[in-house]
Amino acid sequence: MAIQSLRFEHFKNYSQGAISLCPQVNCFVGKNGAGKTNVLDAVYYLSFTKSFLNGADQQHIQQNNADYFFIEGSFNRNELEESVRIAVQRGAKKSVRVNNNEHKKLSDHIGLYPLVMIAPNDIMLIHEGSEERRKFMDGFIAQFDKIYLADLLSYNRVLEQRNKQLKLFAEQQCMDSTLLQTYNEQLIRYGTSIFLKRKEFMEQFIPVFCSFYATISNGNETVDLQYETDMHTQSMDELLRLTERNDLAAQRTTKGIHKDELVFTLNGQPLKKFGSQGQQKSFIISLKLAQYEYLKQQTLTKPLLLLDDIFEKLDEHRLNTLLSMIAHGDFGQLFITDTHLQRLQEVFQKMPLVAVKYFVVDNGSINEI
Repeated sequence: MAIQSLRFEHFKNYSQGAISLCPQVNCFVGKNGAGKTNVLDAVYYLSFTKSFLNGADQQHIQQNNADYFFIEGSFNRNELEESVRIAVQRGAKKSVRVNNNEHKKLSDHIGLYPLVMIAPNDIMLIHEGSEERRKFMDGFIAQFDKIYLADLLSYNRVLEQRNKQLKLFAEQQCMDSTLLQTYNEQLIRYGTSIFLKRKEFMEQFIPVFCSFYATISNGNETVDLQYETDMHTQSMDELLRLTERNDLAAQRTTKGIHKDELVFTLNGQPLKKFGSQGQQKSFIISLKLAQYEYLKQQTLTKPLLLLDDIFEKLDEHRLNTLLSMIAHGDFGQLFITDTHLQRLQEVFQKMPLVAVKYFVVDNGSINEI
């Protein structure tokens, strides 16, 4: 799978842009703040229908009195050409079209064009709260399991409804057990399905991750991912029954899969507290490379791989490990940003079998060299 061409208008700092892409490696070079990462974000939009930097869609409309942006990509997928168009207009619903057919639900698009991104802000997975790690796990599984994504969306919808109802119970000083049980039954159904799939996924993914970490760190440390959930010891039904009084007092659902946690450890200790900067970088790079490999196995295609400012951040050993994988064709189409053209050219001159295109990005313009 590869993107053959990319076009956008009024997206972030670009009035317009149109480029023909290489099926292997595409390098975007420019000063900090020139808009290199915005090009990667356009590619990310085509896969996930949203920005990897988060924020409302309309925040990504160019600040020059424009009232819309669009991104178009021409894909080669399974030897078929497909066009993807994402359009956002102020005051209107976001449009996502594949071959000019609009998706009724945005979730229908997730997983069609698998993608993994490695970026400096990935360190938030270690240093931020549990929600950040659940988002990573959920977004990962959703790319290869449509039922999981549907169950997750349903669970979150019912959870929001139940929490609103708990607040109403408190305001009205009365409780409708029948209504609460209706919400409970739905949370039990969706929550149990999500738990079982998370558990199965983690059992399969952890060995892949540990293998990558051993390669990148030269096997000097022991790392682990631990999936922590109350459902290891109690069913969703039991959790809701046992915490009903607490839920009514707190006016929110205090237990469930929305409280699950991914714990990162190094030599049996919390990575956040005991891992050096280098060890934390190795952990994140290994996590993302394992994500790529696992997605490749599950989808039977090589996902797109986006590397944002990675050459600047990695030490020589980690960089050489990554470059070796590129040289051996482990990846599909790559998108790389860097501030130094010469550095990238020197890297890829050592890989004569790897096709590369270079683009210069400068304050809202993008041109192939």
